[in-house]
Amino acid sequence: MNIISQRGRFCAVCGSAGGPFLDNLCEKCYKKENPLEMKKVDSLKVEICSTCGSLRILGAHTDTQNREEGLEEVIREVARRAILENIDLDSTFQYDFTDNIEESKIMNYGVKEFEINTRIVTKPYEEFSEFEEEFRTRLKMLRSICDDCSKYKSGYFEAILQVRGDNRKLTEKEEEEIEQQIENKMKQYEDARLAYILDFEVDQDGITAQVSTKFLAETLAREIKNFTSGKLTTAYEHKTTSKDGAEVYTNTYLVKLPEFAKGDIVEYERILWVVKNVSDALIKMESLETHEIKKIDRKRVESQASRRNNEIIEREYMLVSVEGQTVIIMAMDNYENIDDNLERVPRNKGVGENIKGFLIEEKNYYIE
Repeated sequence: MNIISQRGRFCAVCGSAGGPFLDNLCEKCYKKENPLEMKKVDSLKVEICSTCGSLRILGAHTDTQNREEGLEEVIREVARRAILENIDLDSTFQYDFTDNIEESKIMNYGVKEFEINTRIVTKPYEEFSEFEEEFRTRLKMLRSICDDCSKYKSGYFEAILQVRGDNRKLTEKEEEEIEQQIENKMKQYEDARLAYILDFEVDQDGITAQVSTKFLAETLAREIKNFTSGKLTTAYEHKTTSKDGAEVYTNTYLVKLPEFAKGDIVEYERILWVVKNVSDALIKMESLETHEIKKIDRKRVESQASRRNNEIIEREYMLVSVEGQTVIIMAMDNYENIDDNLERVPRNKGVGENIKGFLIEEKNYYIE
């Protein structure tokens, strides 16, 4: 334990009697014999990613792309923080820095080494004045590729996103809407270097994409699930074993869209319907016999209804006349006049207007 000597004593080294004393030493001799005990950082490697410009010092990464400061200021800030974090003093201290860092020398002339001078001022003992210490830290500039950019260049991914139809192909509109939804969501991650999609494919099976992280893949899958009222399942495939023995898996997030899509022609309870909308619990359908719209339990429809899309022959019609509940419809492909019931015609159509519809089993149906 350090003990202040009593007045009237003298310094054991220089013989001075002008106290105060600490461990029988005057202030001058004590400071000389007992310099500040702190960790001085003699050198730092400053790794600059050649692709994205991020910095790595003492294993810590700093993204420079979204910083308002220039590279010079970011290097200065990160290096100073690393120096301060390694100083271990029991007493509080003040500090200041000087350096010769210049961004133009790094970028234009390839200068690979700079210096930071650190001055520390602290007062560990009330009886003595402030202690002052200075040291220099060499900054070695190294060009490298950060882990994130290395992963991207090597085609690294942690998860697979799949979108499929339940016992059907995706419609063109569904493909377009889902692609747009993914594109919009990815804009939120523009600043995240490890947020990317590889090999985005749209084929007869549906949509498949390799996604950089499990978090991003699950986020996209849940967005699509909620948007489409689909069902989300996750599968895990063993990929490799890391150096520390941990098992590494690739997750596959599968979003299966409802069995019936908007615009499908389905037969339910011996009536043809057009699907208007699908939610988690209900299917909204319009009867093609009366054009009445109903919301029906989704599970019941999916278990009992059948899709008739592939059997229809698309046609275009014109509403020629209306007399009471009887209408005359003309098929535009062969100008055939068809007598029909008014309730089978869309309610918003007037005489002279065209109507889209189809022919199935020699019977005409009118949609819009």
